[in-house]
Amino acid sequence: MFKRLLLLAVAVLFGCCIVIGTSGSKNLCAQDLNRYKKDIKKLSSKKFEGRGYYNYGVNKAACFVGARFQQNGAIPAGKDYFQRFEFDVNVYHGNIKVEIDGRLLEPGSDFVMREFSSGRKGTYNLVYVDTLNFNAEQLINDIETGKYEQSFLVIDFNYYYKHYKDLRNLTNSKLPGVIARWSTPLKFYKAYSSYTTPVTIVWVSPDFPDNAKQLVIDVDSKMMKNYLNSNVVAMVKGKRVPDSTYVITAHYDHLGHLGKKLYFTGANDNASGTAMLLSLAEYYSQVENTPDYSIVFVAFAGEETGLRGSAYYASNPVLPLEKIKYLINLDMIADNSKDIYCETDSAGVEGLKLFEKINEENHYYEKITRGELAGNSDHYPFTEKNVPAIFFMTENGDAFPFYHTPKDRIENIYYDNYIKIFEMITKFVAKY
Repeated sequence: MFKRLLLLAVAVLFGCCIVIGTSGSKNLCAQDLNRYKKDIKKLSSKKFEGRGYYNYGVNKAACFVGARFQQNGAIPAGKDYFQRFEFDVNVYHGNIKVEIDGRLLEPGSDFVMREFSSGRKGTYNLVYVDTLNFNAEQLINDIETGKYEQSFLVIDFNYYYKHYKDLRNLTNSKLPGVIARWSTPLKFYKAYSSYTTPVTIVWVSPDFPDNAKQLVIDVDSKMMKNYLNSNVVAMVKGKRVPDSTYVITAHYDHLGHLGKKLYFTGANDNASGTAMLLSLAEYYSQVENTPDYSIVFVAFAGEETGLRGSAYYASNPVLPLEKIKYLINLDMIADNSKDIYCETDSAGVEGLKLFEKINEENHYYEKITRGELAGNSDHYPFTEKNVPAIFFMTENGDAFPFYHTPKDRIENIYYDNYIKIFEMITKFVAKY
């Protein structure tokens, strides 16, 4: 109870710091690339702990985003800038040690934890799955009868996935743990972190040895119940039709910590989209740029944990969903790609056609590639409610391979797309 009250107090404190902060917008002509870079750098800094749950990093980031909205001149869309909600999340904020035959593995590069994995401490034997003489029924039977009660099973992830129907109960078996070889670079996820399994699951890099004998592991996990998060919601009122809105969104949360020392900065994912949100809010807050229709800016929490923030907003909208003319979601846009990826459905296809026309006229990108609509970012809960929406992401550049890795840092991102995306959106809002 004390920790929950402390967390609430932190959130309230951060909200108060916005109320007493300096309001009023800054001068801005069209785009402010320097300010955009500063916002990405700030959101990626140690202060926010990877915008996760260690030291309330995500709450501190919410405070920063709200303060920037106020500084830019965007007003709260509700009673204040924060739409609060809660969820459970499994975290790794303590010990994070894995040792193989005396060799210490490096977290984030040599291994990561599967997000729903329980913690584990002890010394275990390593047993390799015999892929040449694979017998799933025998393997499961051996596990359930206690043959491997002091062993971790080593398996290639692709092989496990291929035989998933036979091995789907592995994570809830009597086996202490599983080591799964994964591709490089290793990715750390949080999407399924609202529960834990009794079996400890460690993803390792492809160079994990084929004949190791012993594992020493000391990994702490903790389920944080009812963690208080906030979507940060601001708006600029339209001068002609203020009751009808464009909505521009980006998620500001990231992966947080893997152990006490390693945190994932998430410069591209998605400090870049959040910083663009702030830049657009600043632009439209200028009197000379006041739009005809209102524009709502939503920075979502909980995207990495399964679209929690956007799903909550879509079911509890601050402003009516039926008043949304179009929603634009930005996720991972700090790359040097020559084309841009998008997703939309039938409700948003007219908007896509306009974006394609704008792109063709201005030669921003070689092409706009439309992918199949999927639940991979915050546009998706809105498309399920028939809101016309589009999702933009740059995925074919040099920064993209680093997402969800410790290398998604400020020195590995690019600003080539800033002016392109900024102008595409402002031209779209002017014409749609």
